Amino acid sequence: MSFAEILEEIPNLSFAQRQELIRRAISIDEGEITPEEHALLDARMDDFRRNPQAGVPLDQLREHIAGRLSQQ
Repeated sequence: MSFAEILEEIPNLSFAQRQELIRRAISIDEGEITPEEHALLDARMDDFRRNPQAGVPLDQLREHIAGRLSQQ
């Protein structure tokens, strides 16, 4: 499966599957997630579930990142 195909499949994953994907990506990139980091991720996800309006829409996040990258 190509990287592009993997990215195309992400929207089809359940919320729990996307959470696991994020956790695994972090652990591969940074080594194992510490219990403290795991607790922080869980707390932030709980906060988001209680108040999803506090999150940033994906399009807005992409624009923000693109703007910051173009400044470098």
